Amino acid sequence: MSGTAFPEEAGERTGTDRPIRAASAAALPHPSGVGPDAVPVPYIAAWSEERARRPLVVRRADAGGERIGYPGEPAYDRDGHGALWVRQSFAPGRGRPQFQNVHALRQRRAARRMLCQVCGRPTPRGGPWLFVLRDVGRPVEEGERTTAPPVCVPCARVSVRHCPRLREGHVAAMVGRAEVWGVAGVVHRPATLEPADGALHVVAYDSPAIRWTVAHRLVLTLHDCAPVRLDALPA
Repeated sequence: MSGTAFPEEAGERTGTDRPIRAASAAALPHPSGVGPDAVPVPYIAAWSEERARRPLVVRRADAGGERIGYPGEPAYDRDGHGALWVRQSFAPGRGRPQFQNVHALRQRRAARRMLCQVCGRPTPRGGPWLFVLRDVGRPVEEGERTTAPPVCVPCARVSVRHCPRLREGHVAAMVGRAEVWGVAGVVHRPATLEPADGALHVVAYDSPAIRWTVAHRLVLTLHDCAPVRLDALPA
């Protein structure tokens, strides 16, 4: 497995209002296909036929006030919290794997349904769930925010051997509770409807900025965190 297949956002910890890169997948084995040089493709990675589209954005109004939207917007453009999501076609396995990019819907599905971000299979029903994040000089803390979905033990062990970011240093925790907190997305200026910049910013669902954000990732907060060593976990 080539180390170059691993994107820079693997194990992303969002911090406080810190922009993150607009790319990410822990590029690890997934049964949906095999990339160049026999590199397995992860569940949340995008394929070349799954292009994100940039439709015209318009100003809309509802009972809560003004917000950003798409013309002729169907219900599936928004999630259950009312956040507007990037449009991206769904064609896993078609074309070439784009290891540097995350598929927005599959990341959101994995984070919301507690699927392994690598193999796409369900993790333990009701938890606890294993999260493996970059080492930033502290363990996984109560209330930690992350765009990384959980991972199963076998996939976690592969990831820390082959992912350059995690190989440099990682921390792992069993998490008793993972809650949907908000999104990472492109924030637009209300006056002009132009993007504020090209980065993804973390925005809480209860923030006024959510009304001007096109979401690309779901953000979770982690609770009841117990640090663990991967080599001490049963397979």
